[in-house]
Amino acid sequence: MPTKEEKKEYDRLRYIEKREEKLQQVKDYYNTNKEKIIEYQKKWTKDNPDKKKVYQKKAYDKDPEKFRLRSEKWAKENPEKLKAYLESDLYKKQSKIARWKNLGIICDNWENIHRIYMATNKCEFCLEPFKNSLDRNLDHNHTILDSYNIRGILCRVCNTTDKLKDYPIKEYPLD
Repeated sequence: MPTKEEKKEYDRLRYIEKREEKLQQVKDYYNTNKEKIIEYQKKWTKDNPDKKKVYQKKAYDKDPEKFRLRSEKWAKENPEKLKAYLESDLYKKQSKIARWKNLGIICDNWENIHRIYMATNKCEFCLEPFKNSLDRNLDHNHTILDSYNIRGILCRVCNTTDKLKDYPIKEYPLD
């Protein structure tokens, strides 16, 4: 009767011998059941969006260049879809939120802040109506770097005025 270590070594060597055969079996199974596998993956992705985000983040962190190349390839192959996406409200919202994050604005509920931002039509400080969409700014306290730091939705003039440095942080409803 072989010892535990001998059995383990035997299994390891057998695995190495059979590796190519196993890989071919997996490829054959995938080719035979491709539609079923893809359908399952789509369902899993829809049912597990949080797990998918974690998985994608890990994969991106491991090889960001791979994601950049895949994105460029998709854009070249799908110019109509890319154009439609760039003109969509979803893209505009995502790029606005990404810009806010890049500027150092910290928030727990971006969806809610974006909704309030888009619905606000006058400066919260001087109460003047915004002249256009570029006149509306999400102001934040630049000295707060680790927690919520939004002061308000202001016009361009009020946002760039030094007297607002001590303007208090404004808590927006979470719903």
